[in-house]
Amino acid sequence: MPSRRERKKVERPIDVSRSIEESLEEAASGEEEEDVVDLADLDDASAKEVVAAEPEHPASDLGIRLRDALTTEAPPRVEARPPVRHPETDVDLAVDAARGLRLRNPVLTASGTFGQGTEYAELIDVSRLGAIVNKGTTPVARPGNPQYRIAETPSGILNSIGLENPGATEVARKYGKQWAALGVPVIVNVAGYSVDDYVYVVAEMAGTPGVVAFELNVSCPNVKGGMLFGCDPGLAAEVTRAVKAETDLPVIVKLTPNAPDVVAVARACEEAGADALTAINTVLGMRIDIARRRPILGTGSGGLSGPAIRPIAVHITYQVAQAVSIPVIGAGGITSAEDALEFLMAGAAAVQIGTATFADPLAPLKTIEGLAAYVREQRLGSIREVIGAALPRG
Repeated sequence: MPSRRERKKVERPIDVSRSIEESLEEAASGEEEEDVVDLADLDDASAKEVVAAEPEHPASDLGIRLRDALTTEAPPRVEARPPVRHPETDVDLAVDAARGLRLRNPVLTASGTFGQGTEYAELIDVSRLGAIVNKGTTPVARPGNPQYRIAETPSGILNSIGLENPGATEVARKYGKQWAALGVPVIVNVAGYSVDDYVYVVAEMAGTPGVVAFELNVSCPNVKGGMLFGCDPGLAAEVTRAVKAETDLPVIVKLTPNAPDVVAVARACEEAGADALTAINTVLGMRIDIARRRPILGTGSGGLSGPAIRPIAVHITYQVAQAVSIPVIGAGGITSAEDALEFLMAGAAAVQIGTATFADPLAPLKTIEGLAAYVREQRLGSIREVIGAALPRG
């Protein structure tokens, strides 16, 4: 019987333009072909005979012994693995993040900082998160803004990405099945430049696996008047009302801190049917390159995020939570459980972690663990007991 030849190592690169599942499946098929050839060599049979399972000559002694062993011996017993226990196990962290949206814990990821969720799934167990919010999705593909798109600032970053994304149809097609496999609720962030844009994205994403709600990014300028949807209570209410008429899923409106009266916009969205509000989006800012004597960002100004804006975000959350009766999701500079608790006590029902994940992908999970530890240390029945604890009484 011929000896088994050493298999030549073949690198099978993953095509990043395709899904991981497709690339792995193609690579696996190649491995199967090589296995067939190796089995043929081992048992002195041709590849055709191995595939057909009908050798044209008597099997070798080794082949007979292997066959007899497989048909007579009981399969090895596989011991069941105990369920994985995380620090938050057995701690009640469940919250109502929007009307009709109950999450296992109050920690979400913020849009634009977590990709489509699938990227970070290679680094962390995303199923432990309360939910993920995908990158802003528009009706058609957008290439994004000119460089530079990001600039560092003290305790934060400025960004002017420009809603780069493949468009609603492609997002639904490419990521729907992957989202369903992640085991975590997905909230689709919707952006556009007209009311019809928002409605189109929501309609196109209808029925996409894993999607549990829509978050409206109203920090986009209206193509008719140029004003940000989120700066005008009437415009914000109009887009909210139109999207609510299109879907039965919860609709969350992400407020911009750049509005003249954020509370007025929040109230208008609630009256128009919003199921929750996110407070806040990024704060407008700019940096100048003193060598070039020009703005660093390609578009001049951009959105400031990170710990630098946390006091602003806590303040607006505190104001909005007192003005509306729907849940508020706090966002802006959260890096730890202590930061998250500030927002929860200011009236937020849940929080989003964004910029912190750039420096530490584990930040959202560490925040969950920290909240669980706080509930235990304080001997609380659930994390819900601290929501709104700092709001005026009476």
